[in-house]
Amino acid sequence: MVAKRTLDFNPIREKLVAMLGTARDAFNRHSRASLEQCKTLEDAARQEIAAAKKKVAEYLAQAQGEEKDRFTLYQKLLAGLEGLLGTLAGLREPIQKKVKDSVLFSEKAVSQTNCLFDTQTGVIRSIFDIIQTNNEYLKKFVREEGDKVQKDCADYATEHETRLVEGLCTPQAAPIFLAILEQFRTLGKQEAELVQHFPS
Repeated sequence: MVAKRTLDFNPIREKLVAMLGTARDAFNRHSRASLEQCKTLEDAARQEIAAAKKKVAEYLAQAQGEEKDRFTLYQKLLAGLEGLLGTLAGLREPIQKKVKDSVLFSEKAVSQTNCLFDTQTGVIRSIFDIIQTNNEYLKKFVREEGDKVQKDCADYATEHETRLVEGLCTPQAAPIFLAILEQFRTLGKQEAELVQHFPS
């Protein structure tokens, strides 16, 4: 009997979650070392995704029936994960500016950014759990959290404008905070879209 062909998504999962951790550390501690680590993880994740895409293409060339459906799904998921990786990598630029120029955020902006990091870590872990289990509850969770993140980012940007007018936030911090919010908003949108690929 031929062994069931499958794909191990865990190396990609580990690197994406670790990227979030190092980006958060760089944001909170103004750590250049964490930013460098984040870039190293990004490069490694790109290699993992490229290798997985190649393997899936090889499997698809021989697959039939249910196996073909599974690897077609994997192909879509890998494209979606590549998009998430690109957006996660996009967090590095504004954080790098914050670190380089030692820009201080208001307490509220720091708290909101850390809340977004918390949410994203949970959502990304859940996406990989769905790949393993196709769990309906987790799919609903990711969809709802993806929508909520988009709304939260819009609300945080509005609150930020008020803080700026009131002098509670520095003009140097404003574009950096808004760029970080935009990356998180994009992540939420991508996650809500990615979860649509899973069968009901």
